Amino acid sequence: MTDSATDPAGPVSHIREHIELIEGDLTIMRRGMSAPRRVLDIGAGPATFVRMAQEAGYDALALDIEVSARAVWSGSEIPGILADGFHLPFRNGVFDVVRIKEVIEHVEDPLALLRAASGVLTDRGHVIAHVPSPYSQFYPVANFWDDYTHVRPLTRRGLERLFADAGFRVIGIRGYVAGRNAAERLAGAILGRFAPHSYRIVAAIER
Repeated sequence: MTDSATDPAGPVSHIREHIELIEGDLTIMRRGMSAPRRVLDIGAGPATFVRMAQEAGYDALALDIEVSARAVWSGSEIPGILADGFHLPFRNGVFDVVRIKEVIEHVEDPLALLRAASGVLTDRGHVIAHVPSPYSQFYPVANFWDDYTHVRPLTRRGLERLFADAGFRVIGIRGYVAGRNAAERLAGAILGRFAPHSYRIVAAIER
């Protein structure tokens, strides 16, 4: 086991995203949005999404507050910036899509985070977010409370209200349970309808 205290890549190098979730986000961008070009991934971690978005032809940028992320990005030649998601170092209206995966549940003021994201979006911009549901605290794997940095899970209704208050129109909220293999994904397809581990939210900015 690698000690994150001595590993130059730190905790970021150990984060793994489910590829099918990334592919799902890219499909939503390709089919459900009006020709998005510039994409910002807040809380990008090792920036697997950014790499795949670039390969798909998008001008994608990683952003994370974790200093160790820089070592991962530079090793993979991924464009990224170290910054706080609440104080984004960009002018208004720069990005067509902001992705926020598994970040909202970590912050005390999710409304401020979403308002910061809305400021850097174009007038036709969208947010794609992933947030654990209250059911996630009952799962033996990736239990919500196993991560001491988590603040709160959010219900579907809570997410609708949060995004509306931040100035977004929710296009869709879909529950899911990600799987590490075919059997888990099959079980997840069923559980995702009744007791989802997480929600994917797609929302459009309203000016």
